[in-house]
Amino acid sequence: MANKIITNKNFLIKTITAFTFLLCMVVFTQSSFAQDNKGINYSVKLDTNVIVIGDQIKLQLSVEQPKDIKIGFPVLSDSIVNGVEIINQFPQDTSIVSEGMIKVDKNFLITSFEGGVYKLKPFELQVYDENSIKVFRSDTLLLGVHTMQIDTTKANFDIVMPIETPLSLAEIAPWLVGALLFIALIGFLIWYFRFRKKDQPLFTTTKPDEPAHIIALRKLDELKKEKLWQSGKIKMFHSEITDTIRLYLDKRYNLSTQESTTDEILEAVNSVEVNNDWHRNLREILERADLAKFAKFQPLPDENERSLKYAYQIVENTILVDKEKDEETTNTKETEDNK
Repeated sequence: MANKIITNKNFLIKTITAFTFLLCMVVFTQSSFAQDNKGINYSVKLDTNVIVIGDQIKLQLSVEQPKDIKIGFPVLSDSIVNGVEIINQFPQDTSIVSEGMIKVDKNFLITSFEGGVYKLKPFELQVYDENSIKVFRSDTLLLGVHTMQIDTTKANFDIVMPIETPLSLAEIAPWLVGALLFIALIGFLIWYFRFRKKDQPLFTTTKPDEPAHIIALRKLDELKKEKLWQSGKIKMFHSEITDTIRLYLDKRYNLSTQESTTDEILEAVNSVEVNNDWHRNLREILERADLAKFAKFQPLPDENERSLKYAYQIVENTILVDKEKDEETTNTKETEDNK
């Protein structure tokens, strides 16, 4: 009998509590609305007045006002009241209601992690006149937060077991790159200690390229010593001269004349240096070589000597002079002359 009385008493208490809570929800509805005599309508509302612990809802502050009036919304940091937290604050959203009237909305995303009924204090909106500041306050709102019902008679267990996912490329890539670098390092060390010559440095320095005129003059000197035309090798003699001149012009003027005809070579040379005297000598060398190579022409001894002589003159007259070195040489000579 005593247990039955206690049970009925608990049921009565729960019923009265629920009725009181519902009554509060009716009295303090989920929105409040007010209007002043300047045509300013302001309201504060919640998506709902009752949430489960951890749920997220939107709190909206709205003002309809003349567009020439400045309204200041309340400044909130991380919570509205103790137990109701602000997750995010959204920028103000302005829209046109009618001619001369606009609507400004300020939204907050809120939540609560403690059960109970929370009383949200009135929100203050400031209206800035020319000479004064007026403050409007909204009505009080209530927010009810339900807690989760926990069955203490059952043991704890995982809601969802861990999911086994296959390895992705992003997870494998760092290990793969590290393995490749390690293999490359091992290969380099093997080459360095086993296959590299012991008397050869690891990093060799390359000599600078010889100037084009040095190479050409050395080749002409060698050709002069070989005495090809004197031994009847006239075709080879003229081929060697023209090849030497072609290589020199290509390197000196950055041309490409190895597969060019005589006319093409003369045209290319004329594009870099116009109407120079050595062009006539070059034409004579090339045309005489064409006759000797393709028409079985036998030049006279003085013509052979003249081709070699003109080749020397072409190189010597077109040597690329280093301006800095030339200035240094000139200055040195002037200094010596002054002494």
